Amino acid sequence: MSIDTAKREIRVRLELAGESVPVDIHVTDYRIEQHDTRTTVTIGDATASREWLTALLRETVVGRTFEIPERAAAMVRLLM
Repeated sequence: MSIDTAKREIRVRLELAGESVPVDIHVTDYRIEQHDTRTTVTIGDATASREWLTALLRETVVGRTFEIPERAAAMVRLLM
């Protein structure tokens, strides 16, 4: 995993069950915001090294805002 806070990019390499080679995911233009006691993350764009996963990311993650659980929020705020 690599995180570039200046460019707002995250790169992740995963070894998925059933896949013979690792899958790469590239998240760009993420936004982390603090709202009183809540922390949220919005994903601007995301692609993967597999077409089916890119399509899934765009349907379920890209453009959506997710609330970060309180126990993880302190760590996520380091990416702001």
